[in-house]
Amino acid sequence: MTEGPTDLDSLLGLRSVKRSFFDQYRAAESRLRRSMHALDRVSGALVRTAEGPEELMLSVLRVAYDQLDAEWALVALRDGQLPSVEPRHVIVDPEGRFVAFEGRDLAPVPEGLPTDVVNVLLAVLRGGRSSEVADAGGPDAVTVPLILHGGVIGGLASWRHPGRPAEDIDTVVLRILAAQAAVALHNSVLFRDQETLLARAEEAYEEARGHVVELSRRNSELELAHRELDAAHRQRILDVERSRMARELHDSVSQLVLGAGMHLQLGLDAVGRVDRQRPLLEKAVHLTDQAVDQLRSVIYALRTIDDGDGRLSRLIEDLCRLHVPSSMTTEVRVLGDEVPTTPGIEHELLRIAGEALANSARHSRGHGVVVTLDFGDEAVVLTVEDDGVGRPEDLRAMLEGERTGSPAERQGLVNMRERAELVGGELGIVQSDLGGVAITVVAPRVDGLDRRPAR
Repeated sequence: MTEGPTDLDSLLGLRSVKRSFFDQYRAAESRLRRSMHALDRVSGALVRTAEGPEELMLSVLRVAYDQLDAEWALVALRDGQLPSVEPRHVIVDPEGRFVAFEGRDLAPVPEGLPTDVVNVLLAVLRGGRSSEVADAGGPDAVTVPLILHGGVIGGLASWRHPGRPAEDIDTVVLRILAAQAAVALHNSVLFRDQETLLARAEEAYEEARGHVVELSRRNSELELAHRELDAAHRQRILDVERSRMARELHDSVSQLVLGAGMHLQLGLDAVGRVDRQRPLLEKAVHLTDQAVDQLRSVIYALRTIDDGDGRLSRLIEDLCRLHVPSSMTTEVRVLGDEVPTTPGIEHELLRIAGEALANSARHSRGHGVVVTLDFGDEAVVLTVEDDGVGRPEDLRAMLEGERTGSPAERQGLVNMRERAELVGGELGIVQSDLGGVAITVVAPRVDGLDRRPAR
C-alpha cells in the first residue's frame, strides 16, 4: 500500500534527489523558507496565550488570513466548548478588519458576508462534522478543525481570492496552527481562571486580614471592658463587706459603748459605796477597751484594703482584715497554681468566705483563722477553718433544720449553701485540723448551672 505525502513532504515539496532536478531543489528551498516563515508566525501567535483567549483568537486568525493571502478568514468555537471564551467567533473581511456578530469594540457587526462564510460559521457553531464544514465553505475554502483531547471544539477557515487556489503548504500550516491554537486556547482559559482565582484569593485574604484586625481590636476592647467589669465587681464585693462591717459596728461597738455608759451611770449612783462602785467602773473600763479595740481593728482593715493585683487570695486577705479582729490571727494559704476564675464563681466564693470569716470572729471563741484556696484542674476548693469551740455536727443540724438555732445563724449558713449551689458547687461542714469548724466549698473552674432553690 502506497502511503500519501507527509506534512514534511508537503512543506518541502521534494520528490527526487537527482541532480537533474535542480529547479525542483530551488523551488523546495523557497517552499522551505516560506514554511519556516509561516511556522515562525504561528509561534508568534501562540505566545500570546497569557494575554487572554480573545487576543489569542485574533492572533491565530491573522496568521491564517496572511498565510493564504486570503479574501476572508474566520475562527469559531462550537456551542458548549470553552464557554468562558468571548466572542465565540471572529471574521476578517477583505479589507483586513475584524468583525463578529456578537459585538465588540475591536470587531463590529459584519455587513455583506458571502454565503459560504456564513454557512461555515453556522456549521462550526452547531457542531457539524468536519466534512460538513468543509463542504459548506465551497471550493475556495481551506477549513481545518480545532481539536482538543480528541474532540472537535471549533474550526478555522480561510478563502483565497478567486483564481488563486491554495497550495498544500497552506493547508499544512493551517492544520498545525489549528492544532496548537486549540491547546493554547484551553491553556489561556485555564491561565485566566487561575488569575481570577488568585485575585479572589488575594481579595479574600485582605478581607480576612481586615476581619482579623477588627476582631483583634474588638477583643482588646472586650478585654478592657472585662477588666473594668471585674474591677467594678471586686469593688462591689468590698463595698458590700464594708456595709456589713458598718452594721456590725453599729450592733457590737454601739452595744459596748452603751453598756459602758450604763455601768458608769450605775457607778455614779453608787458613789460613797466603794464595794459596789469599783466593780462597776472596772466593767465600764473593760467594755470601753473592747469597743476601742474593735474600732481600731476595723479602721486598720478599712485603711489597708486596696485594689491589689486582683487575685482571689489577695481579696480574701482583705476580707480577713475586715471581719477578723486583731486579737485573732489570720492566714491565707494557696495550693496549686492560682489561676483566674470566672467573675460569677469568684463573687460567690468571696461572699461565702466573708460569711464564714464573720461567723468565726463572732462565734468560734478561737485564737486564729486559716483560709485555704486549692486550685485544681477542674475545681477550686475554698476552706475556712478556725481553732474555736464550735462543733460541725451542731452546724450541720442547724443547717438542715434538725435543731433550733437563732435565725441569724441559720440564715448565714443557708446563704453560704445557696451561693455554693448557685455556681454548681457544694458546701461542707467538717471538723477542722485546728480543732474547730472547717467550712469547705468545692466549686468548678467555670460557671455551673443556677440551682438556687425556688422561693
